[in-house]
Amino acid sequence: MEQERRQYVRIRKNYIIRFAQKGNPSLKFDVSQVENISKGGMCFSSSIAFDSGAEVLIELRTPYIAQTVHLEGKILESTQKVAGLIYHNRLQFSDVSPQALDVLEKIEAYNSKDKIS
Repeated sequence: MEQERRQYVRIRKNYIIRFAQKGNPSLKFDVSQVENISKGGMCFSSSIAFDSGAEVLIELRTPYIAQTVHLEGKILESTQKVAGLIYHNRLQFSDVSPQALDVLEKIEAYNSKDKIS
């Protein structure tokens, strides 16, 4: 049997995010939807491809707190799903604030039925 490699439980939940590449003034915030999320990172779709290692700013809205949660992370992989239109992005969080960690823990706790095996 193959041992589970994931450090965190992934939850399949479709939260709305806004994102932008950090340090790229020409790229404004774009809107997307989370495909899955964990305390360690997320997968989301975009209309642009990112280079591996690109730093991305994320604004996440959830029903758990009224404010927007601000996250940062690095792109692990950006894969084309629909030629020239849609890209699937794997992002690893970095420097997660206590507020953001609290929200990520609530997402995991309240959505255990949506875990990805």
